Formats: sequence, C-alpha cells, structure tokens
Amino acid sequence: MHVLGKHSQEPLSHKNIHDYVMNNFSRLDKHNIDELVHFHSINKYLLMAHDRIDTHTLRDIVANHEMLSPQILHENYEITLKNTMKKEPTIKTHHYVLLKLFGHFKNDLNDEENKIMLKKLYAFKENKETLNNVLLLLEDLTRKFQKTHLVRQTYFLFYAKVEN
Repeated sequence: MHVLGKHSQEPLSHKNIHDYVMNNFSRLDKHNIDELVHFHSINKYLLMAHDRIDTHTLRDIVANHEMLSPQILHENYEITLKNTMKKEPTIKTHHYVLLKLFGHFKNDLNDEENKIMLKKLYAFKENKETLNNVLLLLEDLTRKFQKTHLVRQTYFLFYAKVEN
C-alpha cells in the first residue's frame, strides 16, 4: 500500500515510512526516558496501523513498571519497534486506528454527525472510501474540537494529504 505524504504528491512507500520512524528513533538520547515517551506518544497511531499488539507492548515498555534503566528501556523498545515497523498496514489495521481516532470525537458530535462518520468508516472498511478522505475529515475534527494531542500524530502526516 502506498501513501501520500502531507506535503508531496508522490506516494510514500512502506520503506519511506519505516526509514523515517527508525531514523527519528535513532536520534533519541538513550539516557532520556522523556524523549522515548514523546516519541511513542506522537507515533502511537502510526505504530498501531502496523501492529496493534506490538503497540501495546511498546506502551508497556514506555510505562516502565519494572523500573528499568533508560538504556534497557530503549533497547527493549527498539527490538519491538523494529518488529512492528516490518509489518505493512492493512485496511483492517487502518480501520482499527480510524475507529480509535473517532472515539476521541464521539461525545463531541451529535447523533447525525456520528452516523455520518460511522458510515465513512464502514465505507473505508469496504474499500469504498479512501483513507485520505476519512483522515482529512478526522483531521478537521481534531482542529475544530482542539484535540491537540491528536494533531501531533505522525499518522496524519503520512496518511493524509493536504488538498490545495
């Protein structure tokens, strides 16, 4: 599956996205847990599109319930991240991410707006609506309802293109 970068009309390949994520990860300070937490938080939905289970594992690593050193956390995260990024997103995994994103708005929308959004999500699942169109709608909602934590998601950066 090819995707369009936000500022480009050229498709981004799975390899382009993989390389971008891994390059950004390699720049993290291995002694700084806050950088790892930030990396995970802005890439959460992108990672989820690759593998939902691995994303939960990555979340647990970042939570650091075992009180591991930053270096060990970083190493554990890297192993799972590499495995996650090897997997290409599918319609099914994108649909799951879209449902999760929609969940942030269901209480902000009226019944009719919720129905419209759910129809769009179903149409995407049935391959009758593009990922780009659904994401542009979700991106508009993030701005309208000021969901700033979602605006920063790299998922929007890679999978939604800006219409001129």
